[in-house]
Amino acid sequence: MRRRLLFVSVIILTAVGAWVLWPSSDETALSAAPADVENDAPSQERAARTITEAPRPGALTGFVKLDGVGVGGARVSLKATSPLTVVTLDDGAFRIDGIASEPVFVAAASKDLASDVLGPFIVEQGKTIEGLVLELKPTVVLDGMVRDVVTRAPIPRAIVSWSAGTAQTDGLGAFKLPAPKSQIWLDVAAKGYLSRTEWVSLELARTGGRLDLSLAPVSAIEGQVMEQGTPRAGVSVWAELTEGLRRGERSAITLTDAKGQFRIECSEGLRRVVAVTPAGVTVAGPEVRLAVGDTQKGVVVELGDLGPVTGVIKRDGVPLGTATLTLINAFTEDPVSTTTSFPDGRFSFSAFPVGRYLVQVKQGAFSTIAGPFDHRDDGQPWTVEVSGGQVLSGRVEPAAAGVRVRWRSGDWSGPSTETGTSADGTFRFEGVPAAQVLLDAEGPDGAATATAKPGDQVILRLQRGSVLVRVIDESGASVTDAVVLAKSDETGAVRKYVLMAPDGVFQIELPQGRWVLLADVAGRGRTGGKFVTVAGAPVDITLSLTATNPVTGVVVDKATRLPIQHARIRAESPMGRVSVTTDARGKFTLPPQPKQVQLLVGRDGYEPQGFYLPARADAANLTVELQPAPNRAFQDDPQRFEGVGMTLRPEPTRIVVQFVNEGSPAERAGVRAGDVVAAIEGAPAGADLQNVVSRIRGPAGTPVRLGFERDGRPVELVLRRKSLLITAW
Repeated sequence: MRRRLLFVSVIILTAVGAWVLWPSSDETALSAAPADVENDAPSQERAARTITEAPRPGALTGFVKLDGVGVGGARVSLKATSPLTVVTLDDGAFRIDGIASEPVFVAAASKDLASDVLGPFIVEQGKTIEGLVLELKPTVVLDGMVRDVVTRAPIPRAIVSWSAGTAQTDGLGAFKLPAPKSQIWLDVAAKGYLSRTEWVSLELARTGGRLDLSLAPVSAIEGQVMEQGTPRAGVSVWAELTEGLRRGERSAITLTDAKGQFRIECSEGLRRVVAVTPAGVTVAGPEVRLAVGDTQKGVVVELGDLGPVTGVIKRDGVPLGTATLTLINAFTEDPVSTTTSFPDGRFSFSAFPVGRYLVQVKQGAFSTIAGPFDHRDDGQPWTVEVSGGQVLSGRVEPAAAGVRVRWRSGDWSGPSTETGTSADGTFRFEGVPAAQVLLDAEGPDGAATATAKPGDQVILRLQRGSVLVRVIDESGASVTDAVVLAKSDETGAVRKYVLMAPDGVFQIELPQGRWVLLADVAGRGRTGGKFVTVAGAPVDITLSLTATNPVTGVVVDKATRLPIQHARIRAESPMGRVSVTTDARGKFTLPPQPKQVQLLVGRDGYEPQGFYLPARADAANLTVELQPAPNRAFQDDPQRFEGVGMTLRPEPTRIVVQFVNEGSPAERAGVRAGDVVAAIEGAPAGADLQNVVSRIRGPAGTPVRLGFERDGRPVELVLRRKSLLITAW
């Protein structure tokens, strides 16, 4: 039992973030506060009271040991949405109650000893996982620095903790913690900053290693949830990033009060406010661009007209019973509501907002997309017609049960469709479109990715290749806190890893093949992409951040020369967008910016000013003068269009894909830079750029069939349009 659990632990922890393939709302974001670890360990009597007085859904039991002997008084910590800590009895026994049905991890510590982290475990309600053994071993010293993500200044009195203990940063932002030479979780918190919980890899560190990590100043969104003019209490609200490499990152969830009011604390960036009613209906609210440390007030999430819809679902003309139907917002691709059809194919959604929707249909191995449908709350029933589609089947090698297999295509929308392999390693999907789709598999023996069409003989050979990634800044110093994106050059599969490692050496595992890797570092930009061929032997790669310059300045009234408070400065460059606001003295500080950066400065009552950052030494001390315009409102709203997410380049006789937007239907379908647009809905594309663009764009939720030429061969893909952000770079 113990050996099996340890094996699962190693497999999961060495691939943290690996299944961030298709961000979707079926992946729940966990937000955990720092563990409540006391300096004086509770007594055995208190530990027993914790166990007996608070029986809750599930439990874990086991022993903490050192060289096979039980250790009393050791702390055992559970990492979950609600962290828990207990203390072992004299014989090393422990029991943790009150565990929800979610992935949890567990570790132990005693003085200068600590165990590896075991997990993840999912404890069924009312069940107990027994017999865990947490073996203590000597620790190494993890030392590091906590910094402000914008100014890079050290943060004193930050709290850094994990199950082995807690440390506070000194006046220089430094800390030291004992930790095992393995993987641990780290909780970091400081007043005025967003807390973080991240996995830290210590296996490759020379000793304990040095860790340089960043905290973002708290930005906030304050507002109210309304339903036809009436405040709604008890609504779950969060803010989700809608741009950049960290796209899909969610804030902690908050509930509206009796007046329907909420306050969301999050980091800067373009965020959509999302609300979920007590009935489980998801409503996409407005997008808000937050500056660093800014608070946006008066944001209203209008639930709108929540009307019911009834109808019938048919497959090839025959009513389809006991199918799971999920409504997908055609603009955002977020799930809104779910129901199950009756045996005669009838279905009913009780209430959801007026708008345009797709219907995701699943029954056993069958899954498909129908629509779009317009919900007008007019009482008209829907008839959802789907076809049987095609069958895509295959097997994984080596054969194993429970290997997770997914397929995706450019016309899919919402939560991905997946299955687990049977004992002989086979899998089967029904309802697959008669076009090329991308398959991805992940299991204990490795991973695989491939493109296939229904009818192909599909064999996914599970292999694993190690890549050592080192991220450095422009001075050559190691970066220890980054997001690494890997994109298959062969299939277009995308994997994202949130990584933190002392000495700046990260180890990730990828299916064998040719990949493009790049890294994004909060507040410091991103690296260029590098190709790497993953084979049997480990591969080393170094990713370098582009050179940046500090940007500070002051915004003043051109007429009076007085400083302007709350002016907004937005920087836009190939490394993304970031906004800050001026303080009472009119001063601002932007995160370091590359030479290619465009600034937009504005405030209500003034003419906005846009310009490229001057490439000169005094760019770090700008003075921006705004001309008063009493009736002028400053607009910094995001601009969107409905399409598939490709930037096209005209050539004398053809139209070529210049680049593909991250997170777009084009990326999901596997479109690549350099592809030639050959046909649109079966008709020749031609070489008129405006004509091609107008034919490809269309209402969100509708499909478009595109033909490409790639390396001298034809490729046909179906892409489903969605709402996308216009980028300037």
